[in-house]
Amino acid sequence: MPDNTALMGVYQGDLAAGAQFVDDPVLKTKVLDLPRLKTQIAIDLNRLRVEDFSQTEPENSNLINTALHVHQQLFNQIPLAGLGFNFDIYYRSSEVIRLQDLFKKFVDAKALEKNDLRDVGIQFTLEKEGGKKRETYFFKIIAPLEIVLHINHHFSLKKLPEKDELSAMFENCYKETDEVIKNLKIS
Repeated sequence: MPDNTALMGVYQGDLAAGAQFVDDPVLKTKVLDLPRLKTQIAIDLNRLRVEDFSQTEPENSNLINTALHVHQQLFNQIPLAGLGFNFDIYYRSSEVIRLQDLFKKFVDAKALEKNDLRDVGIQFTLEKEGGKKRETYFFKIIAPLEIVLHINHHFSLKKLPEKDELSAMFENCYKETDEVIKNLKIS
């Protein structure tokens, strides 16, 4: 865990304007919000998380540059345990998703008696490349035309890839997620 001064010094000057820092010793978590960069850096026991709140497409995102910069400044001498990309994506369906019908495929209809069904979710994990890559998808259907997806692409890597390779991995993960959505059967 880097000391507070090192974390707060990752960005300086205009890029650090408005920054907010929290060190929570109970949760063993440090969080640095950088509103100018639309970025949050969070560190817990064994994880560095760099979150991009810019809501841009992957090819326009500054996430890879920011993550590499933070890693270089704070953890350059520490080997990786793994690497991952997480996305929260909202999709709109062109077809009405009948929540009750989907729910009844998994749970007896009696559960719906005198109750309103608000949403339905499902999770699945795909292991790829002989166990070197794992994709976990969390789907939540929240309205007749809307699906929320949280996806975690995890790579078992011990060394951080170069910028171009890391950027390509990031963009490919996003594209793979779109492919899963295209093949989703919700009727």
